[in-house]
Amino acid sequence: MTLPAGQLKVGLVSPYAWTSRWGVNRHIRGLAVTLAGLGYEVSVIVPAEERSGIRSARKRARAARRTARGQRKTGGPGSSPANATRSILSTKTGADPFRLIKISGTFRFPYSESLANLALPLDVTEQMNHLLIEEMFDILHVHEPYPPSLSFTALRLAHCPVVATFHTGGERFLSYQLMRPVVERFLSRLDGRICTSQNTRRIVSSHFPGSYTVIGSGVDTDRFFPGETGNNEKPLVIFAAWSDPRKGMALLLRAIRLLPDDVSPFELAIVGGEELAWRANLVVPRRLRDRISFSGPISEDRLPEKYDRAEILCAPYATSGLTTSILEAMAAGTAIVAPGQGGLKELVGEGEQGLLLDHPYAYNLAAGLVDLLYDSRSRHALGIRAARKAARFSWSRTASQTTRIYQRAHKRRRREAPPHGAVESVRKGGTILADLHMHTSYSVDCATTPRELLAACEESGLTAIAITDHNTIEGALEVSRLAPKNMHVIIGEEVMTKEGEIIGLYLSEEIPKGLTAAETVRLIREQGALVYVPHPFDPLHLTPSYELLASIAADINILEVYNPRITFDSFNEKARQLARKYDIPGAAGSDCHVVQGIGSAMLSLRKFSNPHELLASLREADIIRSSMSPIYLHSLKLLQSRRSQEDKRP
Repeated sequence: MTLPAGQLKVGLVSPYAWTSRWGVNRHIRGLAVTLAGLGYEVSVIVPAEERSGIRSARKRARAARRTARGQRKTGGPGSSPANATRSILSTKTGADPFRLIKISGTFRFPYSESLANLALPLDVTEQMNHLLIEEMFDILHVHEPYPPSLSFTALRLAHCPVVATFHTGGERFLSYQLMRPVVERFLSRLDGRICTSQNTRRIVSSHFPGSYTVIGSGVDTDRFFPGETGNNEKPLVIFAAWSDPRKGMALLLRAIRLLPDDVSPFELAIVGGEELAWRANLVVPRRLRDRISFSGPISEDRLPEKYDRAEILCAPYATSGLTTSILEAMAAGTAIVAPGQGGLKELVGEGEQGLLLDHPYAYNLAAGLVDLLYDSRSRHALGIRAARKAARFSWSRTASQTTRIYQRAHKRRRREAPPHGAVESVRKGGTILADLHMHTSYSVDCATTPRELLAACEESGLTAIAITDHNTIEGALEVSRLAPKNMHVIIGEEVMTKEGEIIGLYLSEEIPKGLTAAETVRLIREQGALVYVPHPFDPLHLTPSYELLASIAADINILEVYNPRITFDSFNEKARQLARKYDIPGAAGSDCHVVQGIGSAMLSLRKFSNPHELLASLREADIIRSSMSPIYLHSLKLLQSRRSQEDKRP
């Protein structure tokens, strides 16, 4: 089912400050403009480059945190740290059809042949967390999500499905070498993976296995298109100094010094090296100044005008993250001179759209320039073929492929609204106590009889219980027969699948064990029952992996976000994050295997009598916890199980 575009609110996250106008940011800008034109509500989140005011903003945030901590101790009212971070969250609305949101507090660092902004301080995490809570995006699209960038921080704190785009391979990144376990852990949370080239997909998937979709960069074909270049006495040659202006200028200077004295006259312009314009007279040697004229640096707004005249683009240091800019030159009918490696080799075919350099050596670049300058027919033919190929990479096509990834990811959190009658019925009912995960002696590791369980439930004030014995509904059926009229008993079963345990609630037939998780979920839903995932992420239990839970998130009705038998509460917190990310109703269950565990976790919620009313009631439920130690509960379970086995011996 195709989602109406206007229903999606998308946040695009870049690891680079917006002042970096090339590479990843150029890709993000083109995608953001196109998505906004399709009706999406788009925000672009970037590190703040402006340094003024950051120190004072940090001081205000830290002072607010200290004030909040002090007032919590004294019980007085006060502003929260999240409110304080709003003052250092810079939001700007300009002529672009998207919002630009800047996160301050990052600092620049050489990173993947560029300068990334590292998101290390606590202030950055607080700002991002507050932003995600405030904005409530439907999709978060992070670019280059390697730590410790802003994109990785957004992935770690995401409150919605996350799609990632990898522009370059990660095998050389310091973060990959030092933080691989952390990267693997959080990349497993992705709901969609995009690579801009087959080369990037090959590298990234070899280190982080998964399903990747190759979607190349795009180009604005309305802004960049072939111009009249055949009558120029001096063809315009554009040199790209995007990745490293100083390194690029040094290469250019060496290459020009290698040109012969009789080289065809041409005009030279440099893009991406504005700060080096003062070196213009040093670029062209004295012996070639009658043949080479320097037209000065090119600003971004003048690119279409220059590409309209350009016949050759030299990009010897371009990486796969800069394909957007190379596509713009191709769309304008410009022959390309680029490295014959990586993703650019897929874009620029040798002898088809340009010349590919084996290595960015000065003599390679000089030889390529001489060949193209002397042979105007070949140069023009390359430009024509480049324009034809670039026409297949319009932003509308790229955005269409990307939105299909968005739709698949967003479907994971789409919940069917409970029927209006169920909601109204719940609102009229009183508040009760419920436990949605309990066991009886029909489970092999439990010695509590149905009568003992019912007596303990009445003593604890429970009036709604779900009996979820392992791989059987017999215990639930017996409890239902013995229960008093005021006790609502849910027939359940904790089924052992090949990937872990899944509970079915309101079952009418027993589900066989040993099936796959997907098959078990299908059988549960065919009965009109509810899919309940117990104790996710606890290594002491057999539970489905994060990736599997994410893949079946749309079919999960309830996620257990609190279980008192979990050894560490951080596993319950991970469950709460998963429930929030996919908008799954959270629940609590005692998972009691001993009588003493009854009442250790309860839900305070509106009275319900069927699956629809339960789902409606869970949206406003409160969890009641006990201070019972999980080690104590596990010890009692082991002791009772051992005594039960001894009693059965002849």
